Amino acid sequence: SLYELSNLIAECDVILSNDSGPMHITYATGTPLVALFGSTSPELTGPPDSSFEGSEFGYDFRVLNADIECSPCFGRTCKYDHLECMDKISADEVFNAVKDLLPAKKAVFFDRDGTLCKDAHYLSFFENLEIYPDIEKIKHLKDNGFLAIGITNQSGIARGFVEEEFVRDVNRLFVEKYGIDDFYYCPHHPDDRCACRKPMPGMLLKARRDHKIDLKSSFYVGDKESDTLAASLTGSVPIQIMTGSEEPSAFSTYIGTSLTDCIDRILNPDS
Repeated sequence: SLYELSNLIAECDVILSNDSGPMHITYATGTPLVALFGSTSPELTGPPDSSFEGSEFGYDFRVLNADIECSPCFGRTCKYDHLECMDKISADEVFNAVKDLLPAKKAVFFDRDGTLCKDAHYLSFFENLEIYPDIEKIKHLKDNGFLAIGITNQSGIARGFVEEEFVRDVNRLFVEKYGIDDFYYCPHHPDDRCACRKPMPGMLLKARRDHKIDLKSSFYVGDKESDTLAASLTGSVPIQIMTGSEEPSAFSTYIGTSLTDCIDRILNPDS
């Protein structure tokens, strides 16, 4: 069924497709895509370009088509009795496009408030920023080949409680002082139903595109069920850190009491 097909496509690291229904499902699920066009036009029916609303979240694709005079013709059979529009797309081109999109790096995603620092309930002043001391343990992850990526919902921006520039400043502190490689935040109100607010996976998909991250080889540490669900939706291993007030999530693979506990579990999964 289409439902099953959509779920299978969402599980893939990259899809190679012709101009077809499954091609459209692929970019709709945020799965990296290599699309081959012969008699049809990528300008008319291809994946959305960067100007498409929401395209900043996860769309990562390559379009391959041969530059020949008779294409696109939109014919189901070739009136010239050849298939040059497809034959002139070389196997090397296809291989290199797939290789370019195939994610290979592993990462640990971290929620911010309640995970890297104490949840101050709409943190809006630096004097209320209390960073957990064992954040220094993140360097052990990086020594073992992991990227460290911050992922945070910041609806306080939309609610008018927090200045967006302040959120950027706090996130920048984690990058510059504590070795976080990149930090993503969602500024939207829950009622906006955006693609980036956790548990939606938009920020993780964007991080995959920006850093070529293999989500299935990655972990996510967060204190809320929205964190563990976002991880589960992308194939990352969800680890719940019990520094907040929430009950253990049904989506957690592991539960830790501190950053040290969670990081030790990532580095020593059999312990």
